Amino acid sequence: MKKIILFCVLLLLIPVSIIAQDIPPPENWGDIIMNPQQWFTNFAAFTLLTAFVATFVNGLLKVVKKWPRQLVAWGIAIILLVVTDLLNWGYAADFPILLAIIHGLGAGLAANGVFDVPVIKAILNAIEGLLNPKRE
Repeated sequence: MKKIILFCVLLLLIPVSIIAQDIPPPENWGDIIMNPQQWFTNFAAFTLLTAFVATFVNGLLKVVKKWPRQLVAWGIAIILLVVTDLLNWGYAADFPILLAIIHGLGAGLAANGVFDVPVIKAILNAIEGLLNPKRE
């Protein structure tokens, strides 16, 4: 019985976390340039930024195949997170480089629509717990 209740609670958490995301996606480059700190405050906002920049780069390079499009999104997400980590700025400011790369990979997956943001965030939290058990 406890397992059924736990399962139902976990199923309820996914829609709640999706509804709780109140950041609209960027509509143009002006949104990003005028308020850059908004896009680096949390994982969901960074995923929206990654999707926007990846779509722009894919259109600029005229990438049409699915696999290269995903590689572009992963590359953009990883590069942006590693740079902000090295600059000690944004939500990844205190991450080690390996964790910034893993978060970038997760943001790329979410930007491609492979997984939802709450699912990837839960996976990333589990990985963070494995890499740094003292961090809560």
